[in-house]
Amino acid sequence: MKKILLICVTYHSDKELQAFMESVHRAAKVVEGQMAVDIQVADNGKENLGYLGGALPIYNKYAKEYDYVSISNVDLELAPDFFEQLLRIDTRGIGWTAPDIYTEKIDRHENPHMLSRPTKRNFFIWNSIYSSTWIYRMYHALHLLKNKNSKVYPACEIYAGHGSFMLFTKAFIDQYPELHYPTFMYGEEIYMAELVRAAQLKVRYIPTLLIANTGNISTGLINQAQKSQWSKESLRAIQKDFF
Repeated sequence: MKKILLICVTYHSDKELQAFMESVHRAAKVVEGQMAVDIQVADNGKENLGYLGGALPIYNKYAKEYDYVSISNVDLELAPDFFEQLLRIDTRGIGWTAPDIYTEKIDRHENPHMLSRPTKRNFFIWNSIYSSTWIYRMYHALHLLKNKNSKVYPACEIYAGHGSFMLFTKAFIDQYPELHYPTFMYGEEIYMAELVRAAQLKVRYIPTLLIANTGNISTGLINQAQKSQWSKESLRAIQKDFF
């Protein structure tokens, strides 16, 4: 029997956590006897350790016992056939499977998140944006308008999936039974993509894995200046380590 661990990070979002867990339980009933589904909650409302800062201690303790491990927010709902579809996927050579994450309120499919590896030019632009709160706010607003993505892509290999729900395979877990993120928050997608790349594995977008994104609950409580600062720190650390 396959085993999956879902590590979800919550930050003053009990209502969303409940809805997320209910969706997981519904999907788990469909594969009862075929897949064991466990949930661990990283509650950042008690002490905010950041996204991966909250999730990775749980990952480091339990990941090696599972065939799949996900790290996610809680403002999500899994489709009833999510685990059923996951069991059908041939994961040989794959380190990270990226589901179709749909945000209805802006009619956007969050994956594929990044199709190709960032360049030095990308890092220069991003560091410039995050150096100014005003520029960051403008960039964020324009990015949402420009990158509306109502199209469902076919299954394909990509560079990185969206960070709101990252699903790693046994091949990834075997390579990285313990993980440590260098900064507080943001840039997680690039960091994980580089680990997958270093392990000579692939990130694959799988549109049959359906997830509804109900909103940016956790980060919505954080001001833009703080987001900008955290983003800048993370990008600099990632650039130093991998680029």
